[in-house]
Amino acid sequence: MDKKVSVVIPVYKPEMGILKNLREVLKRQTIPVEIVEKWDNPEAVSMNLGIKEAKGEIIVILAQDCVPADKYYIEKIIKPLENKKVSAVVSYLLLEEEYWKKRSFFIKMFSISDLKIKKPRMNLSSCAYRKKDLEKIGMINEKVSAIDLDFVFKIKEIGIIKRGNVIVYHLHNYKNYHKMLNTFYNYYKFNGISIRNKNTRSWGFLKKIIRASPFLGFASIYYRYPIKKYFYLLPLHFISAGIVEHVINVIGFWHGFIIGKDEGSRNKEVLESKKN
Repeated sequence: MDKKVSVVIPVYKPEMGILKNLREVLKRQTIPVEIVEKWDNPEAVSMNLGIKEAKGEIIVILAQDCVPADKYYIEKIIKPLENKKVSAVVSYLLLEEEYWKKRSFFIKMFSISDLKIKKPRMNLSSCAYRKKDLEKIGMINEKVSAIDLDFVFKIKEIGIIKRGNVIVYHLHNYKNYHKMLNTFYNYYKFNGISIRNKNTRSWGFLKKIIRASPFLGFASIYYRYPIKKYFYLLPLHFISAGIVEHVINVIGFWHGFIIGKDEGSRNKEVLESKKN
C-alpha cells in the first residue's frame, strides 16, 4: 500500500517517558509515518484537529499511552485497508508486566486483567482508517464523552471493522487510586447510556448487560483475569478489587441507563484548565 500514513496523537498531561517511547517506536517503523500531535484539548477535539492537518491518506489514531509493540505495527495494521470493504482496523491491547509491577498494590489489583491480551471489537484510539472515510462520517463527535461508542455506529455503517492482529502496549498512567475508580465508573456509566439510547442495537449489548448484572457480572471480571500466571492472587484480588469493580460497574451502568444523559464530563477538566 503505497499511501502516506499519518499517526494522530491527542496529548493531554502525558507521562513524558511513555510519550517519548511512542515517538521513538513510530520513527523505527518499517513504513515511514507523519506524526501529528495535538496538545491540551478535549480528546475528540485533538483527534479532529489532527485528522484535518494530516497529509496521509491513511490515518492511525493512537492514544498518548498506546505504544506499538514492534516496528511492524504500522505495516500490519494498514494492510487490511487494501480491502475496500474494511473501514477500520483494530489493535489488540496489552499491559507490559514490568510497567504493571511499578504500580501501587490496589492499582495493580484493579489493572491485573490488562496483563491478558484484550481483543476489542472496536477501540477508537488504537485503530487505522482512511482519511476520506473519517471525513465522510463527520469525524469524531466533540459533544459527547462516550466518543468510542458514538463513533462505532458511524464507522461500521460504511464498512467492516477488522482486527489487525497487532498489539499496542496500553500504559494507563494510573497513579491516583480515587481518580482511577472514577475513570472506571464513568466508563460503565457510558455503557448504560449507550444501552438506553440504542437498546439492543448498542455495540456489545449482551456483554454490557452481563457485566452490569448483580453477581453475574463477576463472570466477566474473572473471564478477563490472567489466571494461569496469577491464580495465587485470586482470593486477594476478589477482596481488594473484584467486589469493588463489580459494585462500581453495576451502579455506574444503571446510573447511566436511568439518567440517560451524557454531559461531556470527560472534557470538563481540559476545558476548565484552558479557562485558567
